[in-house]
Amino acid sequence: MPIPDIPHSSVTLLDEEASTRVLKFFSSATLLLLGSAVGLAYLFSNADKHLLAPPALICFLALGTHIGIRLGHTRISGQVLIWGTWTIILVSAPFGSGNRSIGMVAIPLLIFVKGWLGGPRRAIGMTIATLVALLGISLSEHYNWIAQTGPVPPLSRWLMLCAIFCTMGFFTVLSHRLYLRRYSEQARLAATLALVTEHSPIMLASVDADGRYRYVNNNYAHFHGKATENLVGSPVADTVGADTVRQIRQTLLKNGGHGAYRSRRQDPVSGIERWLETSVQQAVGGDGRDDGYYAILRDVTDEVRSAEQINFLAYHDSLTGLPNRALMIDRLHQAILRGQREDSLVVVAYLDLDRFKFLNDTWGHSTGDSMLIQLAARLQDCVRDTDTVARLGGDEFVVLMGGIEKREEIPATVTRLLKAVGSPTPISENRDITISASIGVSVCPLDGEEPEILLRNADQAMLMAKQSGRNRYCLFDTELDHRARTLHQITANVEKGLDTGEFVLFYQPKVNMRLGTVIGVEALIRWAHPDEGLLLPAGFLPYVEGSDSATRLGQWVLTEALSQMRRWAAIGLHLPVSVNISGHHLQAPGFSEHLTHLLKAHPELPPERLEIEIPETTAMDDVEKVARIIRDNSALGVRFALDDFGTGYSSLTYFRQLPAQTLKIDRSFVRDILKDPEDLAIAKGVVALARSFGREVIAEGLETIEHGIPLLDIGCDCAQGDGIAAPMPADALPAWLAQWQCPPLWQETGASRA
Repeated sequence: MPIPDIPHSSVTLLDEEASTRVLKFFSSATLLLLGSAVGLAYLFSNADKHLLAPPALICFLALGTHIGIRLGHTRISGQVLIWGTWTIILVSAPFGSGNRSIGMVAIPLLIFVKGWLGGPRRAIGMTIATLVALLGISLSEHYNWIAQTGPVPPLSRWLMLCAIFCTMGFFTVLSHRLYLRRYSEQARLAATLALVTEHSPIMLASVDADGRYRYVNNNYAHFHGKATENLVGSPVADTVGADTVRQIRQTLLKNGGHGAYRSRRQDPVSGIERWLETSVQQAVGGDGRDDGYYAILRDVTDEVRSAEQINFLAYHDSLTGLPNRALMIDRLHQAILRGQREDSLVVVAYLDLDRFKFLNDTWGHSTGDSMLIQLAARLQDCVRDTDTVARLGGDEFVVLMGGIEKREEIPATVTRLLKAVGSPTPISENRDITISASIGVSVCPLDGEEPEILLRNADQAMLMAKQSGRNRYCLFDTELDHRARTLHQITANVEKGLDTGEFVLFYQPKVNMRLGTVIGVEALIRWAHPDEGLLLPAGFLPYVEGSDSATRLGQWVLTEALSQMRRWAAIGLHLPVSVNISGHHLQAPGFSEHLTHLLKAHPELPPERLEIEIPETTAMDDVEKVARIIRDNSALGVRFALDDFGTGYSSLTYFRQLPAQTLKIDRSFVRDILKDPEDLAIAKGVVALARSFGREVIAEGLETIEHGIPLLDIGCDCAQGDGIAAPMPADALPAWLAQWQCPPLWQETGASRA
């Protein structure tokens, strides 16, 4: 902040306007009083008339000064009046005691006026000049150098006059110094106030009791598109409007003479709507009466918009702009209350996109975000304005629909949502992507009357829709709730069973029917439940699929299978072992590292004896990622097989990208191979496909010896199933191997086809 210069001693104490007023008053008073005295003395006094000449000349000087001021020559006229009067007084002093008396009175006044109008130096100069002149006059009278016309004062009177004049000069300089110090402080304060008021972004205004501007700063005037000088003195209502003035008055009245409020006002210069915060303070005059008010206006547009943005982000999704969970819960609560008043239903549709992760990984997150934005817009277009579409995060949406009169209206409404999601979504100029969704629906008050309960029930229904095949909706009912609770209970029991060692592995042999040899075994998990006995995988695996429990089960199976292979190797039994791994476990972070650690813990086992079976449907979810995992772990020596081959929706398209060494024909095609030509044709096609790509093939679910004949005919030599041997405990396998013999029917068929 710039600091104003301290005024030096030559600065006058009065500005030009004040100086002009003082000179006008001084000249007018001199002309009036002295002129009246001269006139009366001339008419009624018998004294010598030539003694009236000095005061008459002073009157003429005062008149000339008055005229000069009116003509605009204030400074010159003031100098002429002061110095001319001073000269006349001193020149006329020797010619009469009356003149000396007038001089004693008038000269101190001249010194004082000179000091205030011209500065202390001028006052000191006039004082010195006066002393010198009086000294000369006194000496001349004392030594009779000039004619004397009146009583001659003694020389000591000169000393008295000098003391009077010096005292007057001292007080003039002292008063100037004192005033100069205060003037300096006021100058600093004025500069500071000017910096704050004129160069501040804050708008300031002072209004008098008549509602007219007393003062405005530059920023206030600029905001209203006017000049400062045009605003001062004009009515406030002409600039801001009568409504604003009325609001200010009401604010002052309600809050005891001060207050603040925010309002929107259009910027008259730019035309942009701005938010202003106005603080007003009542002004009170010296007599205690209303003297207007002061107003401070601050542009808070950025603050208001930032607050609005923060509030929006707190209750809306940043990507799609849809309401988020917090706002959705609030609107659901309001919809429930409204439904209770109107006796109507509130529908909560929980929507989850199918295979969105695969789309995201394939086309990139930017494409995924674009699809979510377009999907959000389509969902909003297919519902009413009173309904709410919210995004909970990721690929999950919730649609709230109120005012439903009958439950029968729900299917058509939800089907409309499915169609909106299923519409092709453009991702480039010449390419569209189609995606589906699974929707779970809960209804208030039938499925609950609390927002969290309705959301939970809709979420459970959505999971059932996914498990039923995706691209469909499912209405919540008590059976779904029971299944969800069962799912939670089974998952908790699986975790407990893993901790207490309740799981075991059974092994089912795999044989080469043409050669009559056992080529390996498949490890199949069983749960030795303490209450329900031995449970098959179908009794618990579907309930933990996709969870962390499934990953823990897979890790346990790998560890137990390798440990059993080591125990068999110790007794001379060297068999390859196949292990089933879920897709969630295969693609979980750290799978390859965990497998590497297990192989290093069993260095005596050749890695190629371990085969990992993955469902074909899992591989189709993300072909590139699964193929990369297979390649990385195949480098360790581990083999891979595609389980349930033939059930995937695009097996032939992506098969060559998957570097699995073995294909396992799904049991659904093998079971009816004796009586269904189509199943036999599928099996034959899989065998031909495997041969063309140099892969091995094995048939699952061989129920009888006769089922092996058509398999041998189409070139599928390897099989497994209950027709060969049911899964058995590990300690039963050596005995079975010792007594097993290839069926003669297979030997005959193999020999005839050789």
